[in-house]
Amino acid sequence: MRSRIGKWTGLSSTVMVLGLFAQATVAQASPVINYSTSGTIDSDGVTGTPIISFNSVLNSSFDSPSSFSLGDFQVAALPDTQTTKYTNTPFHITFLVNSVDGSAPNPNETPIQVSGVLNGSITGGRQSHVVAKFDPISNSDFITGKFSNTLSITDNPLTLVPSTTNSGQTSAQAFLMSTPSVPEPSTIALFLTAMAGLGVHRARRHRSA
Repeated sequence: MRSRIGKWTGLSSTVMVLGLFAQATVAQASPVINYSTSGTIDSDGVTGTPIISFNSVLNSSFDSPSSFSLGDFQVAALPDTQTTKYTNTPFHITFLVNSVDGSAPNPNETPIQVSGVLNGSITGGRQSHVVAKFDPISNSDFITGKFSNTLSITDNPLTLVPSTTNSGQTSAQAFLMSTPSVPEPSTIALFLTAMAGLGVHRARRHRSA
């Protein structure tokens, strides 16, 4: 019976240590990302007055992993009888990580280029049939400091609202997943200390037996 109890105690201690290590690893997997974006829309493929622009983001932040905004497509109003058509009109959005947990990351494999095309038409100020279609992100996997990241677009394709809805603004949403590429020294020290304590506990138990 003692042997079974000892084995169970040892197993429970090991599970507890691994659980603490896992919790420490998870804790550092939610970095605070401060970022900025800039966006442009080409004039190619535009028939009529260009009325779609892009509102960039400056020094915003979120805890990764999370959804966040790359910025807003802004649709301006046209006279009621006027129409502007977009045919495979390219747009480009640049995503830049400024800091991770308050410090400039090193290495920093941003900026990341997000591109796509606009198709559809806008008539007057109350009608929009324009859709933004994002291309696959060529370098969606990148490193910032101690973290490996994956960037993805959540709403693709994205339909743009007319000027009379939400002031003509449509947010381009993305999602960033960040995971530690190398465990923190403090996390490794915690794991080694816990394992050493477990070894001492086992040695004492064997001597007592």
